[in-house]
Amino acid sequence: MIKNEHQYKITKKLAVELEEALRALSTNSEFQSLHPRARQVHISSLRAQLAQHQAELHEYEVLRTGHFSFDQPPSLEQIPSWLIKARIARGLRQEDLARLLNIKKQQVQHYEATDYAGASLTRIRQVADLLRHQEAGRDATAR
Repeated sequence: MIKNEHQYKITKKLAVELEEALRALSTNSEFQSLHPRARQVHISSLRAQLAQHQAELHEYEVLRTGHFSFDQPPSLEQIPSWLIKARIARGLRQEDLARLLNIKKQQVQHYEATDYAGASLTRIRQVADLLRHQEAGRDATAR
């Protein structure tokens, strides 16, 4: 799951590199000399990686447009990804959420990197309530 713009840019670059690598295989003589089954396995692997990156990019791009169900409560296992997706859908960067919570950006980065493993239940509820009621768009953080 892509959690921020930095990861989005890296994933987008990786997807482009995988597309280029797949295109280059048809003219690579070393690759062409491999056993047909080995070539197929290699191509399948690259395509699977590309598909995974494209799915993650698409999910992040959709979230950035604000398409997210804030009313549907997540299961316990889904809470960390719900919090991250809700933040993205609200148009908030990690630093915006940190400012609204009156904590350091690094703390939000840590929460998200560890899927909120070290966050207290009180903090998780605070983040969820804030995201449920936050106005969409970054301008809401300028208050």
